[in-house]
Amino acid sequence: MLLERIRLRTFGCFQQQDFDLHEGINLIFGPNFSGKSTLVNAIFFTLTGKPIVPRVDASAMKNPKAYSGTAGLQFMANGERYLLYRATGKRVQLRSEKNEAWQVLFDDTRIRTTETMLQEQFGIMHEQLALTTFLREGEIFEFLARQSATRRDILHTLLGIDRLIGVRQQFIDTRRIAKREQGRIRAHQNSLRYNARNVNKAEIAQIEAKLKDLEAAYGVETSDSALIAEWVQHQNRLQKQLDTLTHQQNKVLSGFNDVDHLRQMIATIEKAIQDTSGLETKRENLIQQIGRLESEIETLTIACNTLRTLLKSGEQHCPTCYQTVEREVIQRIVDEKAEEKSQRGAELETHRQSLETETQNLESRRELEQRLQTLQARLTQHKQRTQDVDRIKTELDALSSRLSEAGTQQSAQNFSDTLTVVDKQQLKTQIDNERRKLDKLKQAEAIRLDRLGALQQTNRDATKIEKTLLSLELACSGIDKTIEALQQQILKPAEDELHHWIDKMQLFGETRVDLQREHLLPSLSIDGADRSLMLLSGSEKMFLYLCFKVALARVLGNPGFFVLDDPTLHLDGERKTLMVDFIRQLAEEYQVVVTSYDEDVRSGLEGAHLIEMKHNV
Repeated sequence: MLLERIRLRTFGCFQQQDFDLHEGINLIFGPNFSGKSTLVNAIFFTLTGKPIVPRVDASAMKNPKAYSGTAGLQFMANGERYLLYRATGKRVQLRSEKNEAWQVLFDDTRIRTTETMLQEQFGIMHEQLALTTFLREGEIFEFLARQSATRRDILHTLLGIDRLIGVRQQFIDTRRIAKREQGRIRAHQNSLRYNARNVNKAEIAQIEAKLKDLEAAYGVETSDSALIAEWVQHQNRLQKQLDTLTHQQNKVLSGFNDVDHLRQMIATIEKAIQDTSGLETKRENLIQQIGRLESEIETLTIACNTLRTLLKSGEQHCPTCYQTVEREVIQRIVDEKAEEKSQRGAELETHRQSLETETQNLESRRELEQRLQTLQARLTQHKQRTQDVDRIKTELDALSSRLSEAGTQQSAQNFSDTLTVVDKQQLKTQIDNERRKLDKLKQAEAIRLDRLGALQQTNRDATKIEKTLLSLELACSGIDKTIEALQQQILKPAEDELHHWIDKMQLFGETRVDLQREHLLPSLSIDGADRSLMLLSGSEKMFLYLCFKVALARVLGNPGFFVLDDPTLHLDGERKTLMVDFIRQLAEEYQVVVTSYDEDVRSGLEGAHLIEMKHNV
């Protein structure tokens, strides 16, 4: 990019003026307050949309007498001529010269859209231009004073890895969530392993085989009719249990129409308790207020008694302050305090009545809470009885089916009236015991199988979350390696270029620089000894910083020019000569725009394109 012309309209101290720029060195020369820095600011603002001085509003750059200001820049890029205008009101217009006429390519006020267009078409980025192309007064000291985190962010933006950083942060956040989920799954796994580790399958098979043998032996010895009679007796026992449970179930619901009525009553009591949730706080507040009022009444009583004693004593002077006793005034004070005491007493009595009421309400609520616990216990009992009833009904249905299949249910009932089993009573008791044991084991096995299924699903979830964590770890590691490679790929050539310019300028002795340490803050090793950058002289810092800019510009891509605002400020004669030589060497490869008010610089840059500035332009 070759800058050709600066065009200003009500911008800074300029009303309307154009300034031509040439290849090589352009010296903007003039006294202070002549507008030199305004031209530098105009170039920077036109390209980036921001003032060159941080934390300054763009509207401050317009002419004070104008509504808005406009800065324009005519330049050559990729063999074509462009004209870029930017107003302090955020409007941007880009024109292209075609057949000696200007055509509008872009005209917009959206900042993000504008910056994206300029970056894609010309590679213009605010951070890169600020750090590699422009030098403004005092910039080096602001850079050195920046926090490490700020320089790190600049580094990431310059290297184009800020988006990678954002993606990595998303991965890190996702990994944190995944680790919490992994902890929850592991806790669930441990719980399920504990509940599912007892296996009853083999014992169930043994009991079923044993029960089959016992029933076969019982049938052989007592005939089928005796076995059927045993089934009928078992059915009668189950029916008795059912009747007992039904009676208990009805007893639980005594006083209520049905279980829904019980649930409705529980809900009503819960709502009543919830509505009185602030009783304790209210009662505590009343107790505090009563204590405060009692203390105030006691204080007023003491004051009244003291004043009355003073009145009765007949003393002419107060024993405390030794002032003359005004009896009428004291009597009025006594009356006022007595009235205040009376008011506090009435207020105290009201609060005490309120406290008694709230205490009664609190007692009523506690009774409701006890009633609620009782009803909830009855509801729990009803649920348990209902489950037992359902279980017995299921067993009765199964037994009735077996009797129906035998086709002798009625005859077996008649037979059971006269059948007495005496010889096989021990065998029958053993069969009953084995049946009960078998039922318990089957229930436990059903619970175990359910827990086992849940454990298997949890194991699958654990495997899935472990794979997710591994993927996230690999992704974060990959991004870190990519960032490290980008830094090494860009900063290592920048270090080599920085060494080249330091040696070329003969600034120090044998010097080694590490740009990666402390994020772009060069780490210096001079003649084998580490030297703090902060301990360098002002001129050494300036030259090192300029070499640093040129090195970064060479590696990151310079737009083709450098703009240096008064680079010889605070330099002695010898350093000024060195700076002039530095500018001439820089101009061998780049277009350079320099501002200065120093005659030594003007004579040293003889032959440069001169833009002479004056006061009140």
